[in-house]
Amino acid sequence: MALVDYTSSSSDEDNPKNSTASKDQVIGGKRKHDTKEFENLPPLPSKFHDLYASTTRASTRDDPSLHSGRKRGTPHIEGNWPTHLYIEWCPPTTEHIVVSDFLAKLIEATATQNDFAICSFLSSDLGAPLPLHISLSRPIGLVTADKENFVELLERVIRTCGIRPFDVTISGVDWVSNFDNTRWFLVLRLLKPPHDGLNKLLHLCNDAVGIFGQPPLYARKLPQDTPSPKRLRRPDGKSTSSSKAPTIASDWTGLGDPSSAFHISIAWALKAPSQETKDITSDLFQKHNSQLSQIHVPINEIKAKVGNVVTNLTLRAGGGEGTSLFGI
Repeated sequence: MALVDYTSSSSDEDNPKNSTASKDQVIGGKRKHDTKEFENLPPLPSKFHDLYASTTRASTRDDPSLHSGRKRGTPHIEGNWPTHLYIEWCPPTTEHIVVSDFLAKLIEATATQNDFAICSFLSSDLGAPLPLHISLSRPIGLVTADKENFVELLERVIRTCGIRPFDVTISGVDWVSNFDNTRWFLVLRLLKPPHDGLNKLLHLCNDAVGIFGQPPLYARKLPQDTPSPKRLRRPDGKSTSSSKAPTIASDWTGLGDPSSAFHISIAWALKAPSQETKDITSDLFQKHNSQLSQIHVPINEIKAKVGNVVTNLTLRAGGGEGTSLFGI
């Protein structure tokens, strides 16, 4: 028995125009909306998605069958809190449509390739748009005693770093694998923004995770004539919570330039893409380049997710920005 029995609307039956319009709006079991009516809606606050930053745990062990064949890249260690630093991007309706159209055409063009399935990051199973990310750290793990100090350090650094909000744009598309080559990701590459904002944020995040004994992201060996960055390490044998509060170097010495590594993942696959798939991807990007290159991704804050708790670290809009940490 249905929970509620709805009777047919007499007004719809009496007005054939209403009935026809209703039928025209429902195509393939999904209601067709005029996207223009949503374009002027204000964006959701950045903290909205933080309320749903975690899902219900379905198993106490790593079970790929529960996650579409995906395997945990970082093994779970009892007592450690999974941590990730990132920039979140929730594409507006028009930009979501542009990226979705590109991905849909790619999925269609590669549908005949054996055992290669592309899974989208753009929407949920129910069709709701999902936030996308620019990573500023690896998936790392913090012990309980370090959680609060780590977030407090980041809050202090971002508050005083002098990096103002900025935008980034899309420069290309590529297929990249994770560290273990167990998944491949379709990513949008990003152009280096003015004042090198992404590299500076990465530098701060790498210093912060390094103080807590965690590996950096996109680290590479610098040329011999390049001075090493000034970094403070947490004292051996002590928890940061019991030692003097650490600080971050106040300049960009030895910053390096991993600009080509920054990206936004829009889809994933369990198997490596063939050369044919890569060629199709490149050709489709060229056809959509005029639209994709017009997309601007605003960088106003970074997010620190420790366990199930997400902290928003807002970039200050005031003050100048130069070559040093404090904009001098």
